Amino acid sequence: MITLYEELYLLALDEEKGNIFQIVRKSLPYALAGAILAELALLGRVEAGEKSRLKLLEATPTGDPILDETLEQISTSEKARKLTYWVSRLSEDPKKLRQNAAERLVGRNVLLQEEKRFFRNPAMNGSEISVTEKFQLKYLLRSIILSNGESDSRSLALLNLIVAGDLLGLIFTQDEIENARRMIHKQVMATAMENQIMQFIEEIELAVSSVLENEME
Repeated sequence: MITLYEELYLLALDEEKGNIFQIVRKSLPYALAGAILAELALLGRVEAGEKSRLKLLEATPTGDPILDETLEQISTSEKARKLTYWVSRLSEDPKKLRQNAAERLVGRNVLLQEEKRFFRNPAMNGSEISVTEKFQLKYLLRSIILSNGESDSRSLALLNLIVAGDLLGLIFTQDEIENARRMIHKQVMATAMENQIMQFIEEIELAVSSVLENEME
C-alpha cells in the first residue's frame, strides 16, 4: 500500500524535470512530516494525548523504514512531546526527507532515479500509483471536493495535509482554491464528529500549519 507521504511526494513531483515543483519546495517537508504522523495514526500506532501531545500506542514495526524510524524516535523520547515538536523534528532536514520519500518510491519501482532526479518508471504496471497515474489521484481528490464524490479517512487525511502544507495549488486551479479549502474543512469536520482518528489528524493539520507559519515568518 502506498503511504500518505508517498502520495504527497508524487503530487509535488514535476515528472518532466524530475524534481519537486519550486513553488512547494519549502512547504512540502512539513506536510510530509504530518503525513508520516497521520499514517502512523491510521495504522493504530499513535494517537492524541493530553495537551496536544503525541501518545505512542504500539511500537511494533510497520515494515516501512521511514515510519519505523519515526516510531523508534517516539518510543525513545524522554517524554511525551507536542505534535508541533514532532513536525519540526521530522522536517528538520528537508532534503533528506524528500530524498527518503523518493527512494521509497524507487524501491517500489514506481520511480526511476537518474543521478539526483526522479522520473516515472515507464515499465511500472500493476495496482500501485505511478507518477503519470497521479492525475487519477488528482481526479479522485477533486471529485471528492468539487463533485461530492465518495471519500474515506485516507483521502480526507491526504486532503487535510494538502491544506496544512499550503499545497492546494497542486490539485485545484487558482479560482477553485478558496472553495476547495472550505469544502475540505467542512468534510473533515463532519467526519471528525464520529471518527477519533480524523480528530487526531485535524490536530496534526493544525501542528503542520503552525510550524509552517512560524518557519515562513
